[in-house]
Amino acid sequence: MRPPRAIHPVGFDFGHSLGKPSDKETQKIVLREALSQLTLKQEPGQLKDKQFPSY
Repeated sequence: MRPPRAIHPVGFDFGHSLGKPSDKETQKIVLREALSQLTLKQEPGQLKDKQFPSY
């Protein structure tokens, strides 16, 4: 089963799915972007590559 929609934070180290530890600002930005995907109509299994300059 694939996720219905997801983002791929380009350049994030393995295990840093929301950003670096204690980097609350980047984590908020990543989480908001992931949640915004719920409002868009997409095909199941779509992954959106996203750059986060603050990482």
